[in-house]
Amino acid sequence: MKKLLSMLVVMLACVASASAISPSYKGYGELYTGYSIPAGDYYNGGGVFGVSTSHGVTLSEGLFVGLGLDAALSFYSEADPYSRYDDSDYSGLFAIFAESRYNILPSKRISPFVGLRLGGGYNGYDEVGSFYFSPAIGCTFNLTEKFGLDASIGYSLYTGEGQDEGSYYNDSAGSINCITFRIGVHF
Repeated sequence: MKKLLSMLVVMLACVASASAISPSYKGYGELYTGYSIPAGDYYNGGGVFGVSTSHGVTLSEGLFVGLGLDAALSFYSEADPYSRYDDSDYSGLFAIFAESRYNILPSKRISPFVGLRLGGGYNGYDEVGSFYFSPAIGCTFNLTEKFGLDASIGYSLYTGEGQDEGSYYNDSAGSINCITFRIGVHF
């Protein structure tokens, strides 16, 4: 009897907590800049400029989950020491991701947050599909109940091909590592 009663109490507590979750729409839009670092021997890093957006729901106070897109333009130069020409070029980086973000003090005007993006994309250096991983830490400035500004520092990884066995040098970029500063809005 005691087990049945305790199971009933646990089930009621679960139902009560589930009904407290009232998902509401939330969207983010960001512009960012930073520095990209190819892991291979054949390219030197350069600036990266991008835009991202994610849309989803807030599941509980401060917890956001959603899906998004990230598109970036990354500049680089080829690392050929024997070339007399400027081999500067640019490449596209693209990702579709799932995002989770947690605001630590959601009811305050200024709230720190942590976020993580996981997904797949396109590494334009090697022209291959890639795994996308992007954690970030930052601060939210809530201007109204539904609208505010966000600023964060993030890291993005786009996996690449890597070095071929038996090749003299690595002619692929390998994984692309980006250190970024992001500014954006949430609505």
